[in-house]
Amino acid sequence: MSFPNIVFGSEGELWHNSSGETVPVGTLMIIEDGRTFRFCEIAASVTTVVGGLLQAEVHTTDQSAEAVGTLDAGVTRLTAVGSTSSNVILNEYINGYAYTDNAVTLPMMRIKANSAITAGDSDGTIDLYIKTPTAIALGNTLCYIKNPWRDIILKPASAETAPAIGVNKVVITADQFGWVQTSGPTTALYDASTTAIAAIGDPIGPDQAVASAISGIADSTTDTVIIIGNALGVVEGDTNQTPVFLRME
Repeated sequence: MSFPNIVFGSEGELWHNSSGETVPVGTLMIIEDGRTFRFCEIAASVTTVVGGLLQAEVHTTDQSAEAVGTLDAGVTRLTAVGSTSSNVILNEYINGYAYTDNAVTLPMMRIKANSAITAGDSDGTIDLYIKTPTAIALGNTLCYIKNPWRDIILKPASAETAPAIGVNKVVITADQFGWVQTSGPTTALYDASTTAIAAIGDPIGPDQAVASAISGIADSTTDTVIIIGNALGVVEGDTNQTPVFLRME
C-alpha cells in the first residue's frame, strides 16, 4: 500500500509560490518537526496576508441536485451530467468530489477529470479515479464540489461561509499555488476586539469581525463556533501575530 498524495518536505518549501500545480491541490505535506500543510490554490483577486486564516470556496446550488445518466455499477465515467445555471470549465473540478444526494446510491468519490458543461444543459461527463460501487438509477441526482483546497479565499469578517482550511505562513499571490499550514505551532493574525484570548492554552477560533483573523472563544457560546487550535505562547496584542497550536488536520 502506498500514499502518493502525502509528501515529506522541509520548511524551505513554504516560502515558494508557484504559478502551476506542481503537485495535486490538496496534497498533504509533513515537514521535519511534524507540522502539516496542504497544497492550495488561491482564488483570483484574493490578497492574502501573513498569518491569515483561509477558508474553502463557498459552494453554490449550481452543482447540487443535477441531472446524471442512468448507469450500472462499475463505471468510471458519469454521463449526461448537468449544471443548473453556470457553465463548467474543462477540468474545473479535478480532484474534487461527486456524489448522489439519494439515500443509498453513490457515495462521495474523487473526480479525475470533467468535461466542459453548458449552463442549463445535461451534456457533461465526470471521470472518477475508481469504479462506482453502486448503480445510479433513473431519477437519481448528482452533486459535485471542488476540492476544498482549490480557489480558497480569506475567511470573511463574519460567520464562516465555508470550512476554514488553514493559515498561510507567507503571502501567496492571487491565482497561484502554495502551502497552507493545518496543524502544529505557527503564528496567526489576532483580533482581540471581539473575544480576547485570556491565557496560554485557551481555545481559539475564526474571528467574526476582522477578515482572516483568529480570536478567543467565549466561555458560553453557540454550537456553530469552531475550535481550530489553542494559544501556544504569550498572547500578543490586538492586530499582531500571536503564537498558536493549530489542530485543523
